[in-house]
Amino acid sequence: MTASRRQGQLILFDNNRKFGAKPAWYGGKESMKRIIYVVDDEPSVLETTVIILRRLGRDWEVTGFKEPFSALEAVRVKAPDAILSDELMPGMQGSQLLEQVRVLSPSTIRLIMSGCVALNKLTLITSAHQYIAKPFDALKLRDLIQRSFMAQERIANQGLQSVMTSIRSIPSLPQAHHALLAELEDSRTTTTTIARLIGEDPGLSVKVLHLANTALFGQGYLITSPIDAVNCLGTDMISAIVLSQSLFRHYEKLKHSEIDLPQVWSHCWETACLAQRLCREKKLPHKIGEEAFLAGLLHEVGRFILIDNFPDQFQAACDSARQAKIPLTECLRKTFGASPFQMSACVLELWGLPSAIVNCIFFQDNPEKDPAPGFSMTSAFYVADRIASRAFPPDSFPLEDWKTSYLQSVGCADDIPLWEKFAMNSEGDPRR
Repeated sequence: MTASRRQGQLILFDNNRKFGAKPAWYGGKESMKRIIYVVDDEPSVLETTVIILRRLGRDWEVTGFKEPFSALEAVRVKAPDAILSDELMPGMQGSQLLEQVRVLSPSTIRLIMSGCVALNKLTLITSAHQYIAKPFDALKLRDLIQRSFMAQERIANQGLQSVMTSIRSIPSLPQAHHALLAELEDSRTTTTTIARLIGEDPGLSVKVLHLANTALFGQGYLITSPIDAVNCLGTDMISAIVLSQSLFRHYEKLKHSEIDLPQVWSHCWETACLAQRLCREKKLPHKIGEEAFLAGLLHEVGRFILIDNFPDQFQAACDSARQAKIPLTECLRKTFGASPFQMSACVLELWGLPSAIVNCIFFQDNPEKDPAPGFSMTSAFYVADRIASRAFPPDSFPLEDWKTSYLQSVGCADDIPLWEKFAMNSEGDPRR
C-alpha cells in the first residue's frame, strides 16, 4: 500500500488490489476502454487524481483538465464515459459544468467532488449522480466509478441506458436527512445524539417508534422514546428508514392518475417488514435481514422515476395493461425495455448502496437466475413482495403469477400460506 499527500489531500492506493469478480448479471465488455475526464483547478490535486485513476483502472483512459471550459470543449469532441469535477472553480462551478455535459452527452456518468460544499446545499446539485467529499480514499473512488459503469450496464437496452443516465430528476442519494446519516456513519456518535436528531423530525419519529414496537422486534414492552427505539433497532435500521423517508419526500408532490403515494409507501413498508421477518424465520444472518428490509423500502424507486420522467409513456403502458387485463410490469417491460425492478437496481447502484441490496432487487424479475444457493435474501424479498402485493397492492392491476418452480427449488413452497397470514396480521403499516 502506498500513499500520496498533496495539498492536504491524503489519497491511498494499493498496487496489488484487483477488481472483484463481476456479478452474475454482468454483461459488459472486459476489453472496452472507458474514457474518464477529471476537472480540478488545483494542479496538484488534478495531477494526483489522474495518476491514481490511471493506475487503479487498467481499462481506463483518464484525461485531466485544469479549467471547465477546456473540459467542455473536449466533451464536444469526444464524449467521456464518466466525468469527475470539482465543484468550486473560477468561471464555472462544477455543477454547472455537469449540467452542460448532461445535455451534450446524456450517457456520461457525472460525479461532483468538493471539500467545501455544505451538506444542506447538496440538493441543489441535481446534475451529478454522486457527490464525493474531499479528502477521499482512492480505492473507494475507484469502486464508486466502477459501480457507476455497472449500474448503466444493468439496463440491456443502450438507448434506455442513455435515457436513465441523462434524466435530472433521479435524486442524488437523498440528502433531506443528510445530517442524521452523517451522524449514523460516525462511530463516535452517541445514541443520545442520534435520538435527538430523530426527535427533531416528527414524521421520522413516528415511523421509528412504530417499527420498534412491532412484533418483529418482540421487546415485550412499549417503546415510547427515540433513544429506546435507537437501542432497539440499531443504526443500520434507522439509516434504512431515513433513506426511504428522504426518497418519498422527494416524490411527495408527484401527481399521476395511476399512483397513490401513500398506497405505494404502505406496500414498500409491508414488503420490508415481511422480508426481514422471513430472513429471521429461515435463520439467515442478521445483516441479511437488515439489507432485505432496506431493499423492501426502496424497491419502488424505479416506478417513481418512470412516472416522473416519462408520464405519457407510463400512462400508455397502464392503458395497455388495463385493456389486456395483464400485470402492469409486463407492459412496462415492453414499453421501456426494462422493468421497474431493473430501473430501481440501476439507481441504487448509482447511489452506491450495498451490492447485495442492488442485486436482490435486480433479480426479482427472474429470481431463479440469482446464483446464491438455497433460500437467500433474493428469495425472502421475492416472497415478501408478492405477498405484500396481494395484501397491500401498490396499484390496481392484475398480479403476476407465482414462480412455483422457483419456490420449490429454494424449499419454501409449502411455507407460503403461513407467511401470507403474517402479512394479513401485519402490524407494520405506519398508517394504522
